[in-house]
Amino acid sequence: MTGGERVRHGSPQRYAEAFLRAARPALEDFPVCRGARLESLDVEYLTDDREAEGAVRAVSAVAAVTFRGRRFSYRRGIWPPAHPASTAAAIYATVLEERLLTRPRLRPPSVSGTDPAIEPPVEL
Repeated sequence: MTGGERVRHGSPQRYAEAFLRAARPALEDFPVCRGARLESLDVEYLTDDREAEGAVRAVSAVAAVTFRGRRFSYRRGIWPPAHPASTAAAIYATVLEERLLTRPRLRPPSVSGTDPAIEPPVEL
């Protein structure tokens, strides 16, 4: 693709569906071998309220992951797209893995008996 060409990605909803189809297998496969578990993967739509139809301004992908006994969430914008959905999904999965593996170690909760499943997730 040269500098002046633009790639058509379809509607934000169609792009988000393609992103989720590509990202889910990637997030379910590689984090497991490192001890992570994907809890959820979803998209959030930011609409423009000034327009009667509520046009989509931006779309973010949000993943919740349990890793080493802690819950983490990772949010990244996917619309407007810079890449095809499959490429964006691979980048998303790689960056999430990198952030999980390189984040500073957090101290365990100081309250005994605290269940990590009910603690709010840490933003990556």
